[in-house]
Amino acid sequence: MMQKIIEINKMLTQSLDLEQVLRNMIVAAKDLIEVADTLIIYLHDDSTNTLYFAEGEGVDKEIMKNISFSPGESIAGKVFKDRTSKLFQTEDEIDAFMENMEEENFQNYFDGVYQRKIKSVFCVPILNKDQCYGVLVVDNFKEDGVFNTNDLQLIDWVADLSAIAIDNASVYQRLKLRNDQLSQSFMIHNQFYHLIMEGDGIEKILLLLNRMTNSTIQFTDYVHSETNVYPIQRGRETLGYFILEKPFDEYKPLDKIAIEHASMTVALELMKESALYEKELHFREEVFNQIIEGITEEELERMMRYYNWEHNRKIKCVIMERRAGFLWGTNRLTDKERFVRKVEEIINGITGSPAFVLTRMRQLIVIIPNGTEEEFQYLIDRIQTSLAHVKGLVVGIGRDTSPYNLSLSYQEAKRSIDYAKSNPNRSVVEYQKLGLERILYEVDPSIANRYIEDKLNKLLVLDTNMVDTLKQYIELNKSHKETAQALHIHPNTLYYRLRKVEEVLMIDLNNEKDWLDLVIAIQLYVASYKN
Repeated sequence: MMQKIIEINKMLTQSLDLEQVLRNMIVAAKDLIEVADTLIIYLHDDSTNTLYFAEGEGVDKEIMKNISFSPGESIAGKVFKDRTSKLFQTEDEIDAFMENMEEENFQNYFDGVYQRKIKSVFCVPILNKDQCYGVLVVDNFKEDGVFNTNDLQLIDWVADLSAIAIDNASVYQRLKLRNDQLSQSFMIHNQFYHLIMEGDGIEKILLLLNRMTNSTIQFTDYVHSETNVYPIQRGRETLGYFILEKPFDEYKPLDKIAIEHASMTVALELMKESALYEKELHFREEVFNQIIEGITEEELERMMRYYNWEHNRKIKCVIMERRAGFLWGTNRLTDKERFVRKVEEIINGITGSPAFVLTRMRQLIVIIPNGTEEEFQYLIDRIQTSLAHVKGLVVGIGRDTSPYNLSLSYQEAKRSIDYAKSNPNRSVVEYQKLGLERILYEVDPSIANRYIEDKLNKLLVLDTNMVDTLKQYIELNKSHKETAQALHIHPNTLYYRLRKVEEVLMIDLNNEKDWLDLVIAIQLYVASYKN
């Protein structure tokens, strides 16, 4: 007997493979308890908190795999929960312990033991320190009370040794799995690293990622919903997102590693593209500065060839700006690039030719090839619609000109943007469509200030609200009804204010000369940014 115990001890501790450890456990128990008809090992699944069939002898293993005991359910569940070995001497005691077995589990168990009724049974927990891995059940279907405490103690000993072996096998399997994952991770890293070196762009990265994960994963700059997305980040900055087929947690471990590596690779690619694009924008700004500051005809010819500008085609300058702040976000590296690219995409899609877009301070400047009035108006409408989220967007548009006179169109666009910023009701101003304002903007500031003082000073000292009322009254072409509605005041209040203006300035608003003088003074006041 002692020799047998030594051999069993050696057998139970020699393997680090879990399946072999369980098989050895069955062999050892069968060798020690010869009257056993069936031997069953149930192991605990931590993820589901249930006991499942792991190995056995004398049973239909395929049917037994359908069993899933909860802790406290039937003999196996109760022994697992109590962590105490149990020997059953009578059928009544056995039936009492098995009566809470779920119907589906009972049917699978009954069919799994070939529809035999248990006569004798004992069950021992597989314990090591504070960890219970499962239970070992030994059944006999022929005689009552065939097992005794000596049998129980022998199988307890087998279970204790097996628990240590299971623990060692589990540690080994975890280390092996981690090592395999590290090896796979290194291989995945190398494949994405080669893509970075080859510089094939985001499309190739996605192709590799989709092949690795056997799924369809897409890249996007923005998302409207955070469902099934994986953020691509650089520090605290989110550069974009992967749109996944399912929640990230549902992917296999290696697929998660692939997604993480792909995310880092895309982040590097985006940063590289952003740095190159920033250099391109800086170059465009330098080119533009040279053009408007004056360069030789030969240099201009070279630039026109580089940007495919036609000699006989007119161009115009368009400036976009916000009444306050930047057009693009300043917190993220890619915000400026995305904003400029978006405008480029709109213009190129409509004009069919590459737009010359650059940034200068807080402004976005666009040089647009001249087309029909309808095409240009459609283009401006599209830009306004696409940038509707930009609060306080104003657009100034210069006149058509040749590339040689681009600086003239730029100055006109600047004056237009200034006028738009000084008029809350004007978001798009075309210099060509300005009337008296064009002349007033050319007036010497000192002359303009004296004129404003002569014509409006008494009113400004009295109440600046009167000036705001006059501005609205002029813009709405002297319509009392529309002016009162725009100012949200009663028509009688408007009438009182207009009479007060006449009284303070000693003018008659129905007198043509007085009216013209007043309109000029108000326009100069607006142009001087005193509003």
